[in-house]
Amino acid sequence: MEALRFEDVTDSDVLGSGAVQPGLPAWKTALLVALGGMIGTVLRFSLAVLVPTVTTPTLVEMPWATLWANVLGSLGLGALYGALEVRAGRPWMAPLLGVGVCGGFTTFSSVVLEGSAIIGADFPVLALTYAVVTVVAGLGALVVGLVGGRRLAERRSPASTGTEEGTA
Repeated sequence: MEALRFEDVTDSDVLGSGAVQPGLPAWKTALLVALGGMIGTVLRFSLAVLVPTVTTPTLVEMPWATLWANVLGSLGLGALYGALEVRAGRPWMAPLLGVGVCGGFTTFSSVVLEGSAIIGADFPVLALTYAVVTVVAGLGALVVGLVGGRRLAERRSPASTGTEEGTA
């Protein structure tokens, strides 16, 4: 079997993500991630205040705020990166909105902590349900976001206005 050489790869063999944009300096990227993380964590805390969860030794509820934060964050992250696959965005968009806001809004550590508390309160079936629903709904939201983001970006893309050859 022959190895693939760079010379053998044509433009049609790779995803059309466009020209590579120059990256931001590391200090700007770090500041953007920090700012986005601050915004995401404030939004996450606000959601937790609006949708409180009761966890006592005898009464345990599904941690809805954390579940919704993770699903909505996955949807937003998928939409952002789906759109960025079709249309190149500004260099600040991925660090600020993706890593910062979505990363600060979603929370795996809370899932583990709340799942452990649910198991500690002797509700293992609820803990397993919570873990499975979190993973499946998060991945599903990510896929929906990717597809939706791509479609929205394609609709707004100059190339999709019907001015291409054969589409007028």
